[in-house]
Amino acid sequence: MAVKLLSTYKFSTEDIREMERLGVRVTIFETREDLIQSKEVENADVIISDHRAFQQEMLERCRNLKWIHVPHVGIERLPMQYLKRRNIIVTNARGAGGVPISEHIVFTMLMLARRGRDIVENQLTHQWKGPAGVFNLYGKTAGFLGTGDIATETAKRLKAFGMKTIGINTSGKPVEYFDEVFTMESLNEFLTLCDFLVCTLPLTDKTENLIGKEQFDCMKETAYIINISRGAVFDEKVLYDYLKKRKIAGAALDVFTEEFRLGYLPKESPFWDLENCIITPHMAGSGDIWNHFSSKIIMKNVKCFCENRIDEMINIRDYDKGY
Repeated sequence: MAVKLLSTYKFSTEDIREMERLGVRVTIFETREDLIQSKEVENADVIISDHRAFQQEMLERCRNLKWIHVPHVGIERLPMQYLKRRNIIVTNARGAGGVPISEHIVFTMLMLARRGRDIVENQLTHQWKGPAGVFNLYGKTAGFLGTGDIATETAKRLKAFGMKTIGINTSGKPVEYFDEVFTMESLNEFLTLCDFLVCTLPLTDKTENLIGKEQFDCMKETAYIINISRGAVFDEKVLYDYLKKRKIAGAALDVFTEEFRLGYLPKESPFWDLENCIITPHMAGSGDIWNHFSSKIIMKNVKCFCENRIDEMINIRDYDKGY
């Protein structure tokens, strides 16, 4: 019997042909809303879409569903316990973002160090002057909350700048490209060492508001924060206050709590007006190679699924961990 796969993810012609060769009937939808409203979900075996599509109301209509895939990393919006009860396989794009997101982190780090925002403003106003406060990355310490593929790919690139790289994870076990790895029990000590604090952690019950006032007080006033993960890992009220009062030097923020809830950062957000804050619109994974890595993950899993080699599928998420 053919596998019925619905997707809002846009596959290449070659990938669709390969899936059809494997006996997969593929239907591509232009938008999440088109997918949710379609009666075809009732008979789908596999659905690929972003996390906002997979809410219980729609899932209850999916009588034959066996596997869902989100073509991004974060899965905290998914009703994991409901999916567990129905034994629906959950996979994500873990591993696809290491290269593009690491480039974004390096880009924003250089923007902060070389005062890129000031340079652009000077150009727009035709002012031939160098910005104040430019500094070098050489010799600085980049601390990573999380030591997964994104952090590792970034640490590897920062070694070319002569930076020290330290990380924090649950085990404290050594990780390639990191000079030292700490456990969460040493979080405050870890923060005192960072010239740049880079957040790559997933959002879970344990990481929500992980960085609050106590942790900000441990940081250097010359330190910078880069967040490409989830805004809620930080207590945003404290983050804004410390940026506004320059108790920390600055930040490059790709994600926000409101943005995660609404899908955008409202125009009235006070973060827009901070002179020491670079805001990017949740674009850290953008570029021309994400889909290359993402499609490889999906196609491997489609083949395994069709051949009933479920134990060989990659990126199967743990229902209870939430990431």
